[in-house]
Amino acid sequence: MALSSGPALAYDEPSHEEEESEPEWTQSLSLEELLRVELSAPSKRRQQAREAPGVATVVTREQMRRFGWTTIDDILFSQPGFFPAQDFERATVGARGLWEGWNNNHLLLLMDGVPINDNELATAFTWDITPLFLVKNVEIIRGPASALYGSSAINGVIALNTLSSTHTLGEGERLEINSEARLRAGNHGTTAVDAVAVTRSRHVSAVLGFQHQRTDGFSYLSYDGSRRTDATGALQRFRVNNRRDSDYLFVKLEPLNTLRGLSAQYHLQDWSYGTGHGWLYWVPDIDGAMRDRRHIAVLSYRSEPGSRLEQEYVLKYQRHQYENEVRYYPSGADNGKRYYPAGMTEAIRTALDELFGRVQLSGSLGERITLLGGVEYAATLYGGDDMHYATTDLGDEEPDAPATQSPVQLGPIYEPLLNEPMSNMGAYFQLAWSRLLELPLSLTVGLRYDLKFFHYREPGQPEGPRHFKSYDQLSPRLALVYAPSPALGFKFQAGRAFRAPSAGELLGSNTWMLDSNTETIRPEQVTTFELNADWSINSHLSWRSTLFHSRYENLIGYVQGSRLDNFLSQTNLGLESELLAEVDLGAHGRLSAFGNYSYVHLLDGADSKGVPVDNEGHLTWAPAHQAKAGVSYQRERFSLALQGRYQGDVFRREEDMTEPLFRTLRPAVVPAWFRLDANARYQLTPWAGVALEVSNLLDAESYLVKILDFPFDYRMEDRRVFVSLEVNL
Repeated sequence: MALSSGPALAYDEPSHEEEESEPEWTQSLSLEELLRVELSAPSKRRQQAREAPGVATVVTREQMRRFGWTTIDDILFSQPGFFPAQDFERATVGARGLWEGWNNNHLLLLMDGVPINDNELATAFTWDITPLFLVKNVEIIRGPASALYGSSAINGVIALNTLSSTHTLGEGERLEINSEARLRAGNHGTTAVDAVAVTRSRHVSAVLGFQHQRTDGFSYLSYDGSRRTDATGALQRFRVNNRRDSDYLFVKLEPLNTLRGLSAQYHLQDWSYGTGHGWLYWVPDIDGAMRDRRHIAVLSYRSEPGSRLEQEYVLKYQRHQYENEVRYYPSGADNGKRYYPAGMTEAIRTALDELFGRVQLSGSLGERITLLGGVEYAATLYGGDDMHYATTDLGDEEPDAPATQSPVQLGPIYEPLLNEPMSNMGAYFQLAWSRLLELPLSLTVGLRYDLKFFHYREPGQPEGPRHFKSYDQLSPRLALVYAPSPALGFKFQAGRAFRAPSAGELLGSNTWMLDSNTETIRPEQVTTFELNADWSINSHLSWRSTLFHSRYENLIGYVQGSRLDNFLSQTNLGLESELLAEVDLGAHGRLSAFGNYSYVHLLDGADSKGVPVDNEGHLTWAPAHQAKAGVSYQRERFSLALQGRYQGDVFRREEDMTEPLFRTLRPAVVPAWFRLDANARYQLTPWAGVALEVSNLLDAESYLVKILDFPFDYRMEDRRVFVSLEVNL
């Protein structure tokens, strides 16, 4: 199947016999059926993608299997506009010419409509620690969506719709079970196992899933930022550690009959990882313990779709725990200011809690007008650390400070927020009017108000004065959709989105893990205008293009010297064009393909003081050109899919090339690259199949930009080979 990025209409409900033999979440859809699948994320009501406000895409579970996509990143990097980036050891997702750092994530991740970005840095975890085994399909909104969803929805919204039982019980109300399991193994010490069971009894539908995976990761020699030299005076290279492992447990219960509409979910996400180039750009000599764990519990109620007054109530609890031993400097390190004979390590064990609630109502005001409104509240809570110390005094700024003989106890990492809730409140409404002026024209107008507020005290002053800080944002959206025929649609959209500073950016203290800025940092904003054309040329070919203009303001990041601030504003103009095709070869199988091209042009840019950024008119830190294409062939039990990605040159900024020594070690432009992936599957029996997946088939050496003035870029993984066994019962 092609990467679905197109319009969607409701398709006919499967018959009882079809449900028994092929549940909805395993169906293989033709292109024509795929383009009729409904989405709910763009407007919180089920619509065709062609009719919905926003540029929206749905990706099915069968497509993920066909192309071998196992992470959200795999899906996004096949979509127009999105591109891979990296900061420290973390894989990130850039979009529409905007590079993405580890701290300033611009995507909102939803799980069955509930936001699950983490509560410390507001990050959407899109890499392999959020698996797809629990997902029925994925809806993707490109561009701003804060008018409905609030903070972080600047570059888009990723909505994961989880599995539910689609079986209808037969006579005797017997228990029905549908399950999948997969064992995956590959080079670099990679193993993974995941399993999911979907059951339905007379009184409840349940989903239980688990995944475990580990890998040594792609390890390679690289320079770092330490300026360490060998005996000849040349900069040294060190082996980068990219090992990681993770576990994920998912439980979902949905009562039936009298309690229909109620849902309870529990997610346990646990992962550990290496620190790559180090958190102060010294590759560490010790692989310290780095472990995070999240508990997420959600209780929700949604009334039956189509009722005169639809209701939604959501309660969520999130606890983010982490236990880190960050090795900043190796033994004998000299950073030009002091010596660390035994190296330098900071260790912490702590947690942040979050409570979230939503009340939402929607209904029809007439045959053609629908009104939706809701309120949300979230509170981040911090009660102190279980452990926090370092092997030297982090606050001692005297040159050549002697190393301590015992660990130095440190104050709470979020001392200003200790026992003080950080609150976020939002209220939103949306008016949708179809058949405007008796034309095939629809209008969607939305507006959301958000207020973030908290009290805090200065670090080291537990009895000091209590300060107050607040940020408020107004996020409007307007969308006009003109559909002169079922096969053709045009859209004009305008909207504003924002990202409020996170707890980690505002109130970190007594640590080198975070640099925070309560005094001057401001929320990020983007104002975007979009023109979109969507044309189903025939049942075998579909085309869509989007022209956008985005003004980003007050982008938050770490400038040289690790100072966190609003460091940049810029304006981008871009084009995204995508094509889907399918050919039915009859007895010889089916051939499907997708292709897309993205271009972004920098119109202007300025630093936080309004001084224009001189980059000779080049878009920097992000590719101006991208092209992606994929083709899949399926015949009876066999399928083969190929996918290629091209990324153009990435330009640096002038301030990234001031150190003469570093300029000799990396080019002025990160070179363009092309990567090819392949996935072959064979169904041995109705209940068992095997697959061979190869990523970076040509073993191309390619790099992702390291921003600021350093002697290295991040090298992408070499060829990876995976073999998997799949069992379906």
